[in-house]
Amino acid sequence: MFPLRGLVAVAAVLTLTVVDAEARCVLDPTPCRGCGCKGGPGWRHIASGRCVGFRDLAAKCGDPPSPKLCVFENAPGTGANRDCALAPAVPPPDDEPPR
Repeated sequence: MFPLRGLVAVAAVLTLTVVDAEARCVLDPTPCRGCGCKGGPGWRHIASGRCVGFRDLAAKCGDPPSPKLCVFENAPGTGANRDCALAPAVPPPDDEPPR
């Protein structure tokens, strides 16, 4: 079992990794409504009722997206983060060596 300090250290590393990954994309923290309002493709999957991301768009909605599978909501901001969302994952930088 991890000692408490170990759990805190693991949580800190995971938090920093998430922050680094999100730092590449510009995300507006204000609440908005509709698929695409945070820059996504703007499609809602009919079967699940959830918004579809760029990476899953073809698999869940078809290529081109089909109105039989998904509904286009066209919220303000739709598509704004496409390049960022489809960019290859950037691994976090290596930690500095211990002194």
